[in-house]
Amino acid sequence: MRRLMPRPVDIAAAAVFTAATQAEVWAGLVPGPSRVLLAATYLVGTVAAAWHRIAPITVLAVVLTALAVVPAAIGVGDNAGLAWFVAAFAVIVSAGYHARRPLVALAVTLGLLAVTIVLATGPVIADVVYGCLLGAGSWLAGRTIASRTLRAELSEQRVALAEQRAQWQAAVAVADERLRIARELHDVIGHSISIMTLHVGGVRRLLGPDQVEQRAALATVEQTGRETLAEAQRLLGALRTAQPDKSAPAPGLAHVADLLEPARLAGIRVAFAETGQVRPLPTGLDLAAYRIVQEAVTNVLRHASASRVDCTVHYGTAEVDLRVVDDGTGHAGTGPERNGNGHGHIGMRERATLYGGTVDIGPRPGGGYAVHAVLPIPRNAVRPVGEGRP
Repeated sequence: MRRLMPRPVDIAAAAVFTAATQAEVWAGLVPGPSRVLLAATYLVGTVAAAWHRIAPITVLAVVLTALAVVPAAIGVGDNAGLAWFVAAFAVIVSAGYHARRPLVALAVTLGLLAVTIVLATGPVIADVVYGCLLGAGSWLAGRTIASRTLRAELSEQRVALAEQRAQWQAAVAVADERLRIARELHDVIGHSISIMTLHVGGVRRLLGPDQVEQRAALATVEQTGRETLAEAQRLLGALRTAQPDKSAPAPGLAHVADLLEPARLAGIRVAFAETGQVRPLPTGLDLAAYRIVQEAVTNVLRHASASRVDCTVHYGTAEVDLRVVDDGTGHAGTGPERNGNGHGHIGMRERATLYGGTVDIGPRPGGGYAVHAVLPIPRNAVRPVGEGRP
């Protein structure tokens, strides 16, 4: 719906102009044959200026007619500059981005100013040219101010769009990483359910003929396990973008040393250490720890420009502590992976959060970059039998 009432700031500006021009007229600063007529025309011009954003060209014509043409026609000499200032203000606004046809605004301005000069001094070419130059100068100033204002607004919009795009990309990255985790957990859970079902079936076959109730209970558990596995494959199978090699074992911390081989081949000095009581972890936790170290080592190869990388895996009594430290400088620059908001960093944090852990990522005080993750180990955690995926 088109706006009909002017903005409060325009009303306030028009009120200031009105008060100033009326005071000028009634104080006798503007000579003329009729103060009442002059005050009335000035009132029309200054009040109309409030609508300059809504109907810029119309308001421009009204303002110039009331503040320049009419005073010249009734014999008012110099308008003391204030009327011209108000007219120029209207030209500046009208010739800017509020006017759909700024050239029309220029034509209206030049035409009315020429009429003003002719009425005031007669058809003197020099005066008419002077008035046109004054009007064209005001119009050009208006175009310049409007262009700068428009560029500033566009710059603010670009910044806002860039922020929205960054937020959208971060949200997409989180969703993508969660889908990837879900696909991997689908394999881990499916494998665990398969092992459970096979063991229940084996125990059921070892029972004697007289253990009818036990055999029935185990058969129910076995059937439930098979149905659960089928349902999980049906519901989560859609998350898989490609069928992995089902014969390959799920990667874990036992394969961390292999992750460092590309760094060695790239000429980086590598140090790897396992400390504490090395023991099997639950499959999902083991996979999450492996992926965190994998992403940290990948970032070293991509961004760090490092000559050395140290990787430490410490098995505590209730948690596993992961550290990947380099001596490079590449992380200190700009870029998505270097400011902590990259997709790789999001993935590490998502995996740690999934298991109640934490990840600290950032530059070291003495130089280089460090990734430190702590993942709690559940009490009485037992790794499922077997390493293969279903």
